[in-house]
Amino acid sequence: MEKTEDQIKQHIDSFPVLPVTVARLLKVTGDPESSARDVMETILPDQSLCLTVLKIANSVLFGRPKKVDSLALAVTVLGFNEVERIALTKAIVNSFSKLAENHKQCIDKHWTHSFVCAMCAKVIARDLRISPDTAFMGGLLHDIGKLVMLETFNDDYQVDNWMINFSSEEILDNELEMFSFTHDQIGGQLLQQWFFPDDLVTAVAHHHQPTKAGEGECLALIIQLSDILSFYCCNQEYLDDNDIVSAVQDSLPDLQARWHKVGLFLELGAIEGWYNWLADNFEQGRKLKDAFTI
Repeated sequence: MEKTEDQIKQHIDSFPVLPVTVARLLKVTGDPESSARDVMETILPDQSLCLTVLKIANSVLFGRPKKVDSLALAVTVLGFNEVERIALTKAIVNSFSKLAENHKQCIDKHWTHSFVCAMCAKVIARDLRISPDTAFMGGLLHDIGKLVMLETFNDDYQVDNWMINFSSEEILDNELEMFSFTHDQIGGQLLQQWFFPDDLVTAVAHHHQPTKAGEGECLALIIQLSDILSFYCCNQEYLDDNDIVSAVQDSLPDLQARWHKVGLFLELGAIEGWYNWLADNFEQGRKLKDAFTI
């Protein structure tokens, strides 16, 4: 146990700080005197980031009727905060670029699921009048601990078992038995290292056990539901003849009661509606993923 704890701590401690472009952008967006031109000039040297910003501005999440074909318009359409989040997401994805080279198919599936989950969390949060942008980041990063564990325990962290499968209670128990901790706990530690807000850190760290998330419980519940909806959306063959509502109830039988306890009223029809929206926009989720990973 001590060996694995030391390994994971050393690995998390070794993660790089934010790239120079991101650090500069955070300074610019944090200055109330900054203009759209200031933001544009800050990210202009990073052509990969510029391309990502343009792709996101044209994604389904922003629903522009006309094509956004210039960086200046993209910054105006998205706003400072969204451009900041895009740069941060790009930096996080790039942090695992070497891992993607060695496990291309697996990591591609991981990020597809993560971006689809992020889209789902954003839509659910928006409908519940909870911060959709925070929910998007929570959905995107909910399984980032799996990447850390795969990098740290490359020979022992089984791709087919822990990386690709839905994290059922049984799989989480196996993960805990093997490593003395689970991927959600490790994800929370990494986000804390990167100075993410406390509610986001706790929501990611406890998205499989939302009641332990404290002030992040509502967000953790949204991520938990988004996780399972995005899993079935990415792996529709696992539904068999079941409808999505039955599949969710089988996996999370007390979900409605947990939501009700924190003042969130979850209708079964809403679950079906969110899933149908996700299925209709799945390809947009893949394009969103490609914008950050290509």
